[in-house]
Amino acid sequence: MAARTITIADRARDVLARFGPPPPEHTADRAERVAWAVARFEGGDHDGAAEDLTALLDGWLPEPFATAAPRILTGERAVRFVTAALDGDHPYRPFVSGRNTPEYAVAATLARLAAGHADAEVALLRTVLGVRPGEHRSAHLRVARISATFAALAEAHAGRPELLDGWAALLDEQDRPRLAAAAALLGPLGLAETGQRCGAVEDVDGERLVVAFAGADRFDDALTLATRLGSGEQQRSLLALATPGLPAARAKALVAAFRKCPKRSRERDDQMVYQHRLARLFLALDRIDDALAVLGRMRDCRISGYGPAPLAREVLRWLDGRRAEATAERLRAVLDVLAGDRVIPQELAAVVAEAVPLAHALADEPLRAEIVEVRVPRLRARLRVLRWWQLADAGLAAVLVDAGDRTAADRLFAEAAGGRPGPQLSRLLARLAVRTGLPARDRDLFAGLLTGVFAEGHWSVDAVLPVLDAEALAAVPAAAAAVAGDRRDRVVVAVARFAERTGDLDLLGAVLDAVPNAESACLAAGRAAMALARRGELRDAVDVARRCGLVAGG
Repeated sequence: MAARTITIADRARDVLARFGPPPPEHTADRAERVAWAVARFEGGDHDGAAEDLTALLDGWLPEPFATAAPRILTGERAVRFVTAALDGDHPYRPFVSGRNTPEYAVAATLARLAAGHADAEVALLRTVLGVRPGEHRSAHLRVARISATFAALAEAHAGRPELLDGWAALLDEQDRPRLAAAAALLGPLGLAETGQRCGAVEDVDGERLVVAFAGADRFDDALTLATRLGSGEQQRSLLALATPGLPAARAKALVAAFRKCPKRSRERDDQMVYQHRLARLFLALDRIDDALAVLGRMRDCRISGYGPAPLAREVLRWLDGRRAEATAERLRAVLDVLAGDRVIPQELAAVVAEAVPLAHALADEPLRAEIVEVRVPRLRARLRVLRWWQLADAGLAAVLVDAGDRTAADRLFAEAAGGRPGPQLSRLLARLAVRTGLPARDRDLFAGLLTGVFAEGHWSVDAVLPVLDAEALAAVPAAAAAVAGDRRDRVVVAVARFAERTGDLDLLGAVLDAVPNAESACLAAGRAAMALARRGELRDAVDVARRCGLVAGG
C-alpha cells in the first residue's frame, strides 16, 4: 500500500511542478478546504483537521462545513471555534448568500458545536438575538438565525424541557414566538403549552412543530396547528401528516382539512401545486384511485416539478411498490395523461425514460405489446428535439434490454458518440452500456460514447461515473484526455474528485497525467492529497496539500 500511495504523491508533485504555480488570482476553493479537513480527520490527524477548519473563519463558510464541523470540532475545540466565530459576522450569515431561511443559517451549526456547553450556548443566543445596525427586529435573516439556533439546541437537548425556561428568560415580549422553533422540546408538551410559552406560532417554525407534535403522538395538535399556517406551509404540513396505515378517522379528517386548505392565489400554477400535493396526500394514504382522479384533471404547471408528468411518475413509482394495485386500467390512465396535450414536452422528456420501463414492467402481456408498438411512438411524437426523442428511445431500449436484446441501445450509443447527450441521457446510456456489456463487447463504441458524454462537461461526468463498473472505468482517463477546449480541465477535475471519493488510486493516478493547466493541476493534486490523507499517508498528504493551498497557513 505504501509504495502505491507514494507513487500517487510523486505524480501529484510532478504535475504541480510541470505547470508551476497557479495564476495569482487563484485561491483554494473553500469547499475543497473543508473536504481536505475531512480527509485529514479520517486519516487520524484530528488536530490538523481542526486547525484547517478553524482557518476558514477568515471568510464565508461553505455549505459542506455544516456536516464536517460537528464531526471534527468537539469538546473544547468546538467551544473555541464558537467563541472565535462570535467575534465576527458568522452567526449572522447564511451558508449561501441570499438564502434567508433557517436551514441555511450558519448559526444552526454553531449551536450544534456549542451544545452541552452552557456558557457557549448563552453567548450564542445573546449574539443571534441582537438587532444589528440597520436591521429590523422582524427581518427574515434575523428570524432565520434565531429559529435555527433554538431548533438545533432543542434537538441536542431532546428530553430536557426544563431548559425552555432559561431560554425564554433571554427573550423580550416581541421575540417570544421565536421559542417555537425549539420543536424537539415543545412537541411532547403539546399545542396548549406551546401557546402559553410562545404566543402565536409563526409560519417559519410551524412545519417543524407540526412534525414534532405528530412524532410525539399528538396528531390532533399537529392537525390543529397545520390548519393555522399560511397556504404553502399548511399544504406541506398536512401532507407530512399523511402516512400509510393512518387510522381511518384521522385520514378522513386530514383529507377534509386539505380540501379546505387555502391556495396561494387563483393563478393556475398555484392551483396546480395544490392539486399535485392533494394527489400525493392520496398516495400517502393508499388511495390510488383518488390520486388518479386528480392526475386526470391536472393541467400544465410552470412551477417545476408540479405538473402532471412528475405526478404521473410518482403514481408509477407508487404502483411499483404495490404491484397488486397495478391494473391495466390504472396504467393506461397514467399513460394517457403522459401522451396528452396537458403535459408540456420538456416535462414529458424529464420523466419518459423512467416511465416507459416502469409501466412496461408493471403491465400484463397485452399492455406490454401496446406500450412498445403504440404508446412509445405516441410519446415520442409529443417531443420536439433530438435529445428528448433519445430519452424516449432510451426508455424503450431499457425495455428491450430487459427482454434480452443486448444491442437494443447500440444506435443510441453511436448517436451519443457524435454529440453531447446531456447529463440525464448520459446517465441512462452509461447504465445501459454496463448492463449490455458494451465495454467488452465493443470497446470503440464505448470509447466514443464516453467521448460524447464528456464533451458535455463536468455535469455529465458527475452523472455517469457512479454507474460505471471497474471495466468501464478503465476507459475513462483516455476519454477525459481527449476532451477538447476549455471543458477538459473541469472534466479532469471531476474525474479526480470521483476517484478520490471512491478510493480508486489507479484512476486518480491516470487522470493526473491528463490535467491541462496549472489551476486544474492544483485541484486534481488536491484530491490526491485527500486520498493520501484518508489512507494515513499524512506526511505526503500534507506536503501535496500545502503545495495546493489547502493547508491552513500553507
